[in-house]
Amino acid sequence: MRKRPATLVVIEFGASWPRWLHPAHSGDVAVVAQHYEGLPTDLVTQVASRITRLSHAGWQLDEVVLVTNGRTDPDSAAARSVLARGLVGHLKGNGGCQLTLSASETYGRRATHELTSLAAALEPVTLISELSLCVRVGETAPVFSRPPAPRTLAASG
Repeated sequence: MRKRPATLVVIEFGASWPRWLHPAHSGDVAVVAQHYEGLPTDLVTQVASRITRLSHAGWQLDEVVLVTNGRTDPDSAAARSVLARGLVGHLKGNGGCQLTLSASETYGRRATHELTSLAAALEPVTLISELSLCVRVGETAPVFSRPPAPRTLAASG
């Protein structure tokens, strides 16, 4: 079965679609939006289920965008970290190439700090996995962006 390259957009409860992301220019896009205020960990289960269904349908997730709601309480931060690490693991294991963490600029400095701290924690794994990692706050240029490490070519003899 031929894989269909796609982007997965994950939106936490209370967050809005990022204005910088134009779905018409992204190819196939799947969305998981948390429509109710439940436990922060509920989104982890929803995303895992959706990724499984997409994989069975032949979708290849090349990029994932995690749109956060600005909450910085310990439970939200922990669930977001688990979710982001799971997304990195999926991208790494299935040939994906980029994870973008995003938040509205209206959430303020604390939310921005939360995202950049999460990116710093994820950076070693994304570097080893040759994944691009990006943090976007509002519509401006990324506040953090690291392209994947160049792939090494096998020496030919």
